[in-house]
Amino acid sequence: MKKLLNLLTVPLLALSLNTHAAKDNDFPTDEIVRYVLTCMTDNGGMSDESFYYCTCRFDALAYNISFSDYEEGVTFERNRAMVGEKGGAFRDNERGAGMFEKVNAAREKAGSQCMLVKKVT
Repeated sequence: MKKLLNLLTVPLLALSLNTHAAKDNDFPTDEIVRYVLTCMTDNGGMSDESFYYCTCRFDALAYNISFSDYEEGVTFERNRAMVGEKGGAFRDNERGAGMFEKVNAAREKAGSQCMLVKKVT
């Protein structure tokens, strides 16, 4: 009976781990790379220190917000400065503003969870 229980436990555990991994990685690869490279540029350039800091920030961000919410918030952020009627559709969008606030909250939380360590020379 114990062997049967062990045989059933391993596949169920693997299934639950795969389901969790799929949720954690719902950001497309190009968006992950874009986020990390932009973060590295803003935080000291291409170095191991900024790489680890920015990947930590991305992981924390992805843990706190889904890609669809992130994408909607970033779209609102990027397009609300657009002039004229087209920009008005974004500026007057309550849902977009809410998603933008959600993105900012996830960014702040991610920033507080990761440290940028400077190399001492």
